[in-house]
Parts: sequence; structure tokens; C-alpha cells
Amino acid sequence: MKEYVFRDPVHGNISVTDPTVFALIQSPEFQRLRRIRQLGTSFISYPGAEHTRFAHSLGVYHLMDRVLRHLTDRNIVQIDPEDCALACCAALLHDIGHGPFSHLFEKLTGQHHETWVERVIGSPETSIYQLLYSRNQHWPARITSIIAGTWDGPPFLKELISSQLDVDRMDYLLRDSRMCGVTYGQFDLDRLIQTITVHDGHVAMTDKGIHSAEEFLLARYFMYWNVYFHKATRAIETVLDKMLHRAVSLVRSGRRDEVGFLPPSMEPILAGRAMTLSEYLLLDETDVLYAIKRWTQAQDPILRDLSDRFINRRLFTGIRLDERLHRVLERQAEIIEAVKAAGFAEADYYYHIDKTSNLAYSYYVKPTEGGSPPIQVLVDWTKPPALREVTVMSDVLKSIATERVTRYVLFVPKEAADEVERILEN
Repeated sequence: MKEYVFRDPVHGNISVTDPTVFALIQSPEFQRLRRIRQLGTSFISYPGAEHTRFAHSLGVYHLMDRVLRHLTDRNIVQIDPEDCALACCAALLHDIGHGPFSHLFEKLTGQHHETWVERVIGSPETSIYQLLYSRNQHWPARITSIIAGTWDGPPFLKELISSQLDVDRMDYLLRDSRMCGVTYGQFDLDRLIQTITVHDGHVAMTDKGIHSAEEFLLARYFMYWNVYFHKATRAIETVLDKMLHRAVSLVRSGRRDEVGFLPPSMEPILAGRAMTLSEYLLLDETDVLYAIKRWTQAQDPILRDLSDRFINRRLFTGIRLDERLHRVLERQAEIIEAVKAAGFAEADYYYHIDKTSNLAYSYYVKPTEGGSPPIQVLVDWTKPPALREVTVMSDVLKSIATERVTRYVLFVPKEAADEVERILEN
């Protein structure tokens, strides 16, 4: 087949020679990912964070292809060519079900993006399904199983999609770091790939990869705190969340006229009606952003104010709580009254305690604290070679792998912030 090359700012040239892969990229469902940002509202904090799920998915496909070539070229493991193609398609399609502003919209639809991934790949009404089925009638179900983790083939193929050491994390750390203009997420990708191995069917690292693992996991740790949990990003997400819930409240209570403009693609969500797959695939961030822009002229003053705050970056003020969380809970009534006194009568839309450990992005967490299985290092100086958990091998990583850290921030309008601080310090 003809070679198609995508010029990527992170990986350079991404080559596609498989006709099925190129057809998947050209499908309407995959092209939709061009209109969904990888980092949601992070462009508020980092002006360059405009990259898309489309670019990220191409990057994950590219890295899956690289890792599989590494494993086969070095005779680390024998992989059936059909399984290689399946794994590369799974890497390409792993985010196909994401909606506008990703995890935030999952709250409104009541379904995680993983559910939509399965529906997009498994429904005969999509181009994705038709392309996979035309290649092999079993491909839609098998690719879905790799992404969902129920795959009954070689375990390392599904682990390369989702584990503590997967190509998804490799790409988004490098890509998010590059596009945000920071260095927190940088690590030696070439060296990391060179040290990946397979032991008893599972992904592991050679003992020469200890420093690569340290770099990779520290990159995740610093991106967690400095990018994914950035206070301005969380503040604007709070505004967006409150705004959408206000629109939902108005529509479902029969006050739709006060909303004003309502994109047809958003109507099912706001009305509380279950979305069909075709309706979901029509929705992207273009619809949401245009609606917000129009809502700055809405009749309802709360929806109008919250929309204006989003469009013009009038953020809520974030007040770090940490050890003061108990004070907020004890004096919540006073704080809400202070918000009302500042001019926000319906305080529920202007008051939020943010718990950042709820985010989808997390640093390395050991299995005892709810994380996925740890990274294993294959030590070759023992007889026979033995697996050891990576933090046993690295003193550097022990400090970030022992416990989960949670940050609490209280978000209120700037107009009420001083009085709320006074209440907390009294």
C-alpha cells in the first residue's frame, strides 16, 4: 500500500502503511477527535494546550507500533502479525469514545467514555465497525476486548494499552508537556522503549531500565501537580460544570426560554434524555463553545454570568484548604451566607469544594492503594532471573509510591473570597 506520513510535533514522522489503519483515521468518527481537545480546559492555564485527541491517538498508535517492532526485532517474544495489527488498531481507537471536555461531560451523560468506545467499535451503524468487520468479522469484538482489558490473548498486548507502563501514558506525558510549554513531563522515550521486555506473557522492564522508570514516573508525578491539577484549570472546570448544570436545571424545569439558544446536538443531554450513538457522535466541543458564547446573552442571570466568566476568563478564586477542610465543613452555613451577601443569591452555583484526587490523571500508586499492577523489573543477575517491583529497586520512587495525596481547594467568586478567608481564619 501507499505510505501515508503524518508530521507530528512530538514523534516526527508517523508512517501508516496498513490500509485498514489509514481508513480508520479517515473515518468520520475518528476525524471527530480533531474537535475534542486532549486537555479539556487546560488552555485556560497554558495557551498552547490546544492539541487534540486526534493527535494523541495517532501518537499512541505510533508508539504501539514502535514497541511491538522492538519486541519482535530483538526476538524478545513472537507475536502473530494479526495480533500486531489488532493491537495497533486498538491503540489508535482507545479514545474514540471521548466527548467534549472529556471527563467533565461524563457526569452529564452518565456514561464513561469507555462505554462509548465499546459502542463506537461494536455498533454496525459506525464506519469504524464496518471497516474492522470488512477486515475480519471478529476484529470489532477482539479490539474492544483489548481496550477493555478482557482480552484473552497474550496479556502484554492489553497491558501496552492500559497499565502502569503503557503507550497511552508515554504519549500524553510527552505531548502534554510539549504543548503546554513545560518540561515536567519529559523523559527519555527511546531508552524507555529499549528496556521494555516481556516475562511470562506480561510487560516488564529490564534492570537496565531503572533510571528510565524513575524518569518516566517522576514525569507523571510532576505533571500531575503542575499541569493536570493546575488551580486555574480546576477553577474554570468548576465554572463550566456549574454552568452546564444550570442549563440542565433550566431546561428540565420548563424554563428553556431563559436559556435562549440551544444547539440540537446538546438538547438530549440538557433534557435528560438518553443519547443515541448517532446523537453522541454529532456532539463535539464546537457545539459546546458556541452555546456558551450565545449563553452570555441568556435571560437567566446565573447562566449568563457563568457563561461570561468562562468566555472572558473570570475565574473563581481558589482557597487552599488542606488542614482547614474541617473548618469549611463546620462553618459551611456561614460561608454560604457570605457568598450570598456578595451578590450570589443561589450560592450552590458559586461554591464548590474541589477534591483533585478524583481526576483521571494520577501518579504512580501501588496496588494496595487502588492502583493498577506495579511495574516489574526483570533482574538478570539472579539464577533464575527474578521479577522485582520497581520501587524495591529504586529509592527515588519510594517517596512518591507509598501514599496517595489529595488536595482540597474551595472555589468561590472573587467578590466573596476575602470574607470567606476571614471566616476560615476566625
